[in-house]
Amino acid sequence: MNLLSSAKINLNLKIAPVLSGNLHELVSDIIPIGIFDKIEILENNENIIKYDKEELNDTFTTVHKALQLIKKSNPTFDKKFIINISKNIPIQSGLGGGSSNAGTVISYLCKEYELNIPSFGEIAQSIGSDVPFFVQGCAARVEGIGQKITQLDSIPNMDLLIAVPKFGLSTKDVFNEFDKLEVVDSPKYQWSQIDIFNDLFYSASQIQPEILEIKKSLENKLNERFHMSGSGSSLFAIIDDPAKHGDLQVENLNLQSLFITKKIDCSFSQNDD
Repeated sequence: MNLLSSAKINLNLKIAPVLSGNLHELVSDIIPIGIFDKIEILENNENIIKYDKEELNDTFTTVHKALQLIKKSNPTFDKKFIINISKNIPIQSGLGGGSSNAGTVISYLCKEYELNIPSFGEIAQSIGSDVPFFVQGCAARVEGIGQKITQLDSIPNMDLLIAVPKFGLSTKDVFNEFDKLEVVDSPKYQWSQIDIFNDLFYSASQIQPEILEIKKSLENKLNERFHMSGSGSSLFAIIDDPAKHGDLQVENLNLQSLFITKKIDCSFSQNDD
C-alpha cells in the first residue's frame, strides 16, 4: 500500500505559559497543504522502518513511536510491517513531516485492520502534539496539548507560497527559549476573518536571527506578507496569484526549498499499487 502524508501550516499559534505535565497547552488553527511524503507499507515478518534520508535511519522516529502505541492499544495485534518513507517535506521546518508520517500510519493501520485508535491524549503525549491533527486529517482548531480537535469547515481555500530556509529549528529548542522569555502579545494580521500570528516567532528569531532577515527580504522582493509555521523555520504567505511567482528560484532567494501549494481537504490519501 502506498500512502501520501501531507504537510501542514499553522495559520495561528497561541502558546500558554503554563505547562500541562511536560507540554505546553496551545490553541492553533491548522490546515493540511499539498506537499507530501510518500509511505509504502507492506506486511513483513518483523517491523522495519526505512527512510530515504540516511540521518533518520539511526533515530527512534515518530513512526517507531506510532507502531509502539498501536501495539499498546491493541495487545493481541501481531502483524508486522516494512515501512519505506520517502521524505519531501523538509525536516525541522515547522511543516509537520514527522507528525504527519505518524498520523498517517496510525490512521491507515487502525482502519485497515479494524484496530482501536489510541486516544488523542496518548498520541499527543507519546508522539507529539501535532499528531492527533494528522490522525483526524482535516482543517481543525487544535487545543490543549494537541488532544482536542475541532474540525473547521469555515476556512476557505487558499494558495500558499512556502519558503524554507537552509537551516532547521528544533521544536524543543524553540520552546525552551520561549520559556526563558517574557510572554508578550504577538502581532496579528487578519486574512478572511482569520487571525494570522505565531507566539513562537520571537523565540525562533532569538535562536536563529537570520529568520528575521529572510522574512524581511522575502517581503521586500515578493511584495507578500510572510508568517512562520509551527516552531519554524518555514515561512508562508497566502497569495492571490500563484502564476506571479511561478518562475522563482531558491538560489536567488538563498533558500533550501520553495513551494507553491494550496490548502487541501485531507492530510493523507492512499492507493493500491
